[in-house]
Amino acid sequence: MSYFPLFFNMEGRRVLVTGAGKVAVRRIRVLLEAEASVTVVARELSEEAKALIMMFHGAHDITLHVMDYREFRERSVRGRKEPGKDDGAYFLVLAATGDEEADRLAAEDGRKAGAFVNVAGKKEESDFYFPGIARQGDVVAGITAGGRDHRMAKYITQAVQKCLKEELTGREN
Repeated sequence: MSYFPLFFNMEGRRVLVTGAGKVAVRRIRVLLEAEASVTVVARELSEEAKALIMMFHGAHDITLHVMDYREFRERSVRGRKEPGKDDGAYFLVLAATGDEEADRLAAEDGRKAGAFVNVAGKKEESDFYFPGIARQGDVVAGITAGGRDHRMAKYITQAVQKCLKEELTGREN
């Protein structure tokens, strides 16, 4: 299968991330840097997740629900939407809890609502790959290794980031 890279303006786009482990935290950081409106649903927060949320809280649109996704889903089904949110619809749903049932439910709910879905570690259940991001100023590169070699994608992302920094530092307006 061949994938086509796209770059979306994420400013204000609603994204649901389930989980707050290492994978989820990396994705949340990139999304907040892109000015997405991020809702995080996680049973517990890692120290890295707590630090990230504190760093971005107030400056970016992030909503946190410390609960199991099934509980979040139940509340939404009963009509108790997120405070201040309109229809509960998300542009992206990133399922990264590591709990197969919770991730499956989040993916299923996202698809029913028309969202693009990514289930961490399950490319066959995902509509897209979440790329490694290398950014310097306005230059952004997305890196993937076809969902087969995460170490290679990480290595290439770091190499591209280093190259961008070396080539573009001082040239930014």
